[in-house]
Amino acid sequence: MRFYLLPILSAAVLGSVYAAANIQPAGAAGLVPHLVPHRAVYAMHLSKAGTNGGLTGARGVMTYEFKDQCDAWTVESKVYLRLRYGNRPEIENVRSLVTWEAKDGLGFRFRVTEKTNGKKTEEIKGVAALDGIGLGGVAEYTKPTAQRVVLKKGTLFPTAHIKTLIQLSVEGGKHLTKAIFDGATLDNPYEVSAVIGAGSGKAKMSSRLSEVLGEAANWKMRLAYFPVYDTKQTPDVELGVELREDGIVNRILQDFGKYAVEARLDRIEILPDSGC
Repeated sequence: MRFYLLPILSAAVLGSVYAAANIQPAGAAGLVPHLVPHRAVYAMHLSKAGTNGGLTGARGVMTYEFKDQCDAWTVESKVYLRLRYGNRPEIENVRSLVTWEAKDGLGFRFRVTEKTNGKKTEEIKGVAALDGIGLGGVAEYTKPTAQRVVLKKGTLFPTAHIKTLIQLSVEGGKHLTKAIFDGATLDNPYEVSAVIGAGSGKAKMSSRLSEVLGEAANWKMRLAYFPVYDTKQTPDVELGVELREDGIVNRILQDFGKYAVEARLDRIEILPDSGC
């Protein structure tokens, strides 16, 4: 079972307007958004239960750390969940993600590990590279087995995707569809269709969080994930996201169709500026 965090989105505040089909990563043109390095904890719970023996309980936390390493953005995220299916005993699931993404948008490294009831059940590791901004490239997995995946023209990595979404939102754009490679599953890349709602300067959050973050432009978005190399017409998952202009995600609703899991920001620490 995959649970998502957008690093971004987890994802240039000003600049020229792009046509959706030709939009480029925000870092490639004009002013760029100031993505804030931070360490956050999200509380997770089941928002919609499954039926007929499906997922009937989910509770846990997600830790998330987004850092500026001068030439790259790094993300370390871990999801701790206790899952229940019907009346069966709870299952403990821990999924960890570590990524490195070059600020020029052309290089990406990733590693994912998953444990179920303390036993490793999955490990994914590899690298990806694009031939240039707006061009295609390749991803090479080294675990669980060696395999090579072609990345089509216009593919973005996660933080570039977030920056692009933020820039488009600031400019009043409402829709963006792009191929995204994040390395989190063997089904990558995904065609991600994003619908951007009206922005607001008043995200709903506790006074404790508001004191740390202050006010910022905030958008509600809906993102549908379709595997690029699968012809089915329904998405693997749809995400409802509340995203701030500084790249901090306030809430994610992960809708898998038969059930849905919500992650809501509970604690956050703004990390020191890298000085780059």
